[in-house]
Amino acid sequence: MQITQKELPKSRVELTVEIPWSDLEPYLEKAAEHLSEHTNIPGFRPGKAGYDVIKARMGEMKILEEAAETIVRQTFVEALKEKQLTTIGMPKISVKAMAPNNTFIYMAVVALMPKITPPDWRQIAITKKKRSIEDRDVENIINNVRKSQAAEVIVDKAADKTDKIVVDMNISIDNVPVEGGQTKDHGVFLDEAYYIPGLPEQLLGLKKGSIKNFTLKFPAEHYQKNLAGKDAQFQVTVKDVFTRELPELNDDFAKRLGQVTVADLQKLIRQNLEAEAEQKAEQAAEVELLDGLIAKTNFGEIPDVLIDAEKQKMFDELKASLTENGVTFEKYLSDIKKTEAEIAEQFGKGALDRVKGALLLRVLAEKERIEVSAEEMKEEMDRVRETYHDNPQIEERLKDPDVQDYIKRMFVNRKLMKVLKETAVRSKMEAGV
Repeated sequence: MQITQKELPKSRVELTVEIPWSDLEPYLEKAAEHLSEHTNIPGFRPGKAGYDVIKARMGEMKILEEAAETIVRQTFVEALKEKQLTTIGMPKISVKAMAPNNTFIYMAVVALMPKITPPDWRQIAITKKKRSIEDRDVENIINNVRKSQAAEVIVDKAADKTDKIVVDMNISIDNVPVEGGQTKDHGVFLDEAYYIPGLPEQLLGLKKGSIKNFTLKFPAEHYQKNLAGKDAQFQVTVKDVFTRELPELNDDFAKRLGQVTVADLQKLIRQNLEAEAEQKAEQAAEVELLDGLIAKTNFGEIPDVLIDAEKQKMFDELKASLTENGVTFEKYLSDIKKTEAEIAEQFGKGALDRVKGALLLRVLAEKERIEVSAEEMKEEMDRVRETYHDNPQIEERLKDPDVQDYIKRMFVNRKLMKVLKETAVRSKMEAGV
């Protein structure tokens, strides 16, 4: 195997790898075996047709094409070791020559690990602020469950704060109807916060048949930027008013929720809230710790390919969030009057910070010799299998070396963060709010 190395700008290297045909034999044999297992060949059971039979039936080019991915994957690792290169991110691979009885040639452009000088993390201290759970927090959860199980009865009276009111609603801004703002039979619980502040208060005292016009302001953080912070005109027509009869808080209620007594139910809810508060405090502490480390770390030139890849992840996260809210990415861009390129530019700093965090964790893990044993890796893979047991492709995905590397990296980061927090984090309880 011959490897030619060429330096590129932005901490990148171009490798040209040439593999003579004689060195490809083991890859071709394996590819032919795989084709034999997945091809119906008269006179042969699956996997029993030899290389010459597959070659005669499908052609040697088909075998080579089947082997190409494995050839590149394995020889690329060997090329990096030979050139003693420490790379990051996914390489850009392009096959330049591939034909039977000829040298196999491909080109790989890789990003090099930048020089990173981390601080002495043992000198960094942060305070983990955990919210204390109050009795009223438990009571709020129980009351919300009772509300969800309330019996609703139509009444002919003015709506009060304990009622549910059903309205037809039309929303407009500057006399232009808001898309999605025309709803029929829309239910509003008058004792709960609404995504447009002030709406429940405007509906108090209305009766069936009432019509009311009023103005409210969309929240400044509303996901539709063309609506955020703007005054909107509302017209509501009351269809019905419902009283809600909440189930009595007693042991029978607790039994319906899988507990024996009200005290058992309260204890379980408190435990769940405590666990949630602990998780949030841990996450906040990790963010603060990592941000502090990044601020004190000297970073060399970071390859653009890493920042671009992180921007793409942020795009994917944004699109997933919009989908959950029933909004297409195209509609979102139209609403905020921006292009995808402008959004990508906005993601620049956030993507850079995320890349710095990932690189710093990698360096610290190596420095602190954080490793994952074969047994730990097996347990982690089994946990992933269990989590995604409904996915028929999970086994195939777990065979992918890139997926295995990702799982290992996440496991290493968790172990590293545990070590960092054991030294850097101090705990503090905060009164519940």
